[in-house]
Amino acid sequence: MNAFTEITLHRQWIDFDEETGTRRGVKTPDEDALNELINADSPSKLREFTAQWFPFMSWRKSWEHPDFDDELKAVSDTRALILLVLTLKRLVDDDACSKENFENLGVRFGRGGTENHESADLNFLASSNTLSRVIRGTNHCEAAEKSLYAEFKDHGLSDDDLIKMGYLDSDGSFFCPHVALSFAPAHQIQKQKLYLFSQREMASSLDPSKRYPVMSFFGGNLRKEISYGPQRALFFIDMIIRPCIQGLRIQTRDGILAPQADTNFTSFWLCLTETFRDSRVTRCKACGLPIIVTKERGSKRQYCNDTCKRKYKRALRFAHLVNEEHMNLKEASAAAGIAVTTAERMLSRNEITINAHPAP
Repeated sequence: MNAFTEITLHRQWIDFDEETGTRRGVKTPDEDALNELINADSPSKLREFTAQWFPFMSWRKSWEHPDFDDELKAVSDTRALILLVLTLKRLVDDDACSKENFENLGVRFGRGGTENHESADLNFLASSNTLSRVIRGTNHCEAAEKSLYAEFKDHGLSDDDLIKMGYLDSDGSFFCPHVALSFAPAHQIQKQKLYLFSQREMASSLDPSKRYPVMSFFGGNLRKEISYGPQRALFFIDMIIRPCIQGLRIQTRDGILAPQADTNFTSFWLCLTETFRDSRVTRCKACGLPIIVTKERGSKRQYCNDTCKRKYKRALRFAHLVNEEHMNLKEASAAAGIAVTTAERMLSRNEITINAHPAP
């Protein structure tokens, strides 16, 4: 039997006219589009990307009429999750897995099944209602929550017990950290740190009267001697990707298996998984964004593009002028052609120290 390998990605209609039912053509997500999403590191770039791939979470704009601003949040959430996956992949590829690097992402370690094991958890604080609805629907979260609540009651736990354990809120809302996405009260998110380390500011400003969508990722129950190694990172990668590809429709065409992605959201995640074949992930020395490197020959790639390469060279020039020629920061900035804060950010990311000299 021949194994199937081809999955049809979602076909995006280009310039669809609702009145006439016509379109200029179609396009599908690919590696170039994935890199555009990764590099959409400003509000304007995110809006432009969302406009190009709107609707992102829905099948057809003319059928569901999605809200653009919430689709924009969904794209932002998706990008943040993809960057998280790529960061974990880079830790594996660069042999940089460590407890410190995991904790810098927001991973929380705890006692495992035995005293010789350690478990790990990671949470993501989502912002999009549409993404939350899709994840909950495709991963059957509501049914799992009801089942867990019933199981707790069968074991004799009261609602007061569940409130103390953090599963139940005083208004009767149930939060389940064991499903792909559940809604948690603000105080619980803040107390248990149910967010990425990079989301600290976002978490601190939550409305205490509201509940927010939290994605939960279990990082496995591993032996302590391998707890901070690549196995942990790879476990997390699979657990992050899994709930995001449940929109893959298993169907047939002329009786032959022909799986198809339901939306752009699912398609971009499938594109990401495909790039992991025979590739490595590194980080641009200039902007810090992840780079998926394929078909690498010769020297290792270090920059997104020539623009980033030139910026980093200017940052190195700035460091040389300050450290070796004893210029003050303002003079070095002017001579190197780079802003002080930009140069310091790039150099700090690459563990290069600046020995600042006061202006005369």
